[in-house]
Amino acid sequence: MNFATRAFFLFLLVVLLVYHSLRQRQHKYLFLLLASWFFYASWNPWFIGVLLVPTLIDYTAGLLIEQATTLPRKRLWLTLSIVGNLGLLGVFKYTGFLVDNGLSLIRCLGGQVPSWTVELILPLGISFHTFQGISYTIDVYRGKIRAVPRFVDFALFVAFFPQLVAGPIVRAVEFLPQMTEPPPVSGTQVIEGLHWFVLGLFKKVLIADRLAEFMDPIFQQPELYDAATLRWAILAWAARIYCDFSGYSDLAVGCAKWFGFELPLNFNFPYLSESITEFWKRWHISLSTWMRDYLYISLGGSRQGVLRTCANLLATMTLCGLWHGASWNYVLWGFYNGVLLVVHRLYDHALEGVPQSTVVRRHLVYRLFAWACTFTLVATGLIVVRAQTWNGCWLMEKALLGLGTSEGLRMVPLWVPLLIGLVVVGHLYSGLKNVRCQLLLWPEFPRAAVYVMALALIVVFGPGSTKAFIYFQF
Repeated sequence: MNFATRAFFLFLLVVLLVYHSLRQRQHKYLFLLLASWFFYASWNPWFIGVLLVPTLIDYTAGLLIEQATTLPRKRLWLTLSIVGNLGLLGVFKYTGFLVDNGLSLIRCLGGQVPSWTVELILPLGISFHTFQGISYTIDVYRGKIRAVPRFVDFALFVAFFPQLVAGPIVRAVEFLPQMTEPPPVSGTQVIEGLHWFVLGLFKKVLIADRLAEFMDPIFQQPELYDAATLRWAILAWAARIYCDFSGYSDLAVGCAKWFGFELPLNFNFPYLSESITEFWKRWHISLSTWMRDYLYISLGGSRQGVLRTCANLLATMTLCGLWHGASWNYVLWGFYNGVLLVVHRLYDHALEGVPQSTVVRRHLVYRLFAWACTFTLVATGLIVVRAQTWNGCWLMEKALLGLGTSEGLRMVPLWVPLLIGLVVVGHLYSGLKNVRCQLLLWPEFPRAAVYVMALALIVVFGPGSTKAFIYFQF
């Protein structure tokens, strides 16, 4: 049940009406939990088992950690929780990858093995709710939050349908305190929910999916196109992945507001970044902060010298890449970003104490140069995860750097730069001015009317069905 479909709109309307008609806390949360499970099962009924197993593991582990009287016992239950979650994730997401590479290695060494592979259906959102469960047991272990006594409450925290499939990754310390009592929904929240919901639909339906029609054939056969067309395809890919994923996050934030819950924003105009470090503070914020707090810091962070800090950054980002996908493209992309973060950290460290360095780095010319370099580096990495073949990847990289040929098909419809331009304008106007939308300054009633009309237009005149969100595969 894709967010950007009429079936979901009907489902959401029914759930909202029933949820708000119920009065008792336990009835509201039980109904919302069952609705969330139904939403998840609508993709594949077997997915429910994959969701329930880690939910039971983490719920039990949280209680046992809190009840344990010794540190070794607490560590034991925490370890079992982490191993259970990562084990389940590993089976479904990485078994095929490991088997394929193991067989390839045996063949390279001269061994004879049959040509077969393991293919398991990847349950939607498994990477997201796995990390959510791990953060809960770690936070209980660290004493940041109490264990949840009611199973329904904890299961709802894991399965809350707006963010279940593709995030943002919501931490227990952010969400569970809101569940003490069903939060009331204010008029402001209803209108803000409409704002984020319409914005997310606009990004997904009218920008991301349209750009996919242009760039997908080019990435499949880049050798057929000239360098200029390849560069437009790269820009279209950068705009598409941002609008597709931030669009989903906006939809999740908007839906949650209609139930009275506040979810963290997941993107903060990332293409305005002037360094790779800043980019990862603006892009997929819930994941980057999760990796920082639960992996990077656990490895030692920056507390054990320069070399150890660099190693921790490389390890964290390589694992971040592997989290995104079970392929060497993602492993390389994660390692590449780790190298960039290490280089930028060393660069910052080298400039500490240098006279006038702060003044120079604040100058407009320097900032524009830093932005151009950062975007080029980010786009270089995005090509790696999207290219179909390594040869195609190399052709796209050469085109990005201006080294491609002028031979080949040139077909860039006018609407492609126009849609990319919308993303650019959104970043420049809203990002630089720190104004999300001019409509936010309007009185509530006119704003609500505009949002409702915009939503109606998208529903009535939209395609009716959309491409799956990119992050569903993660």
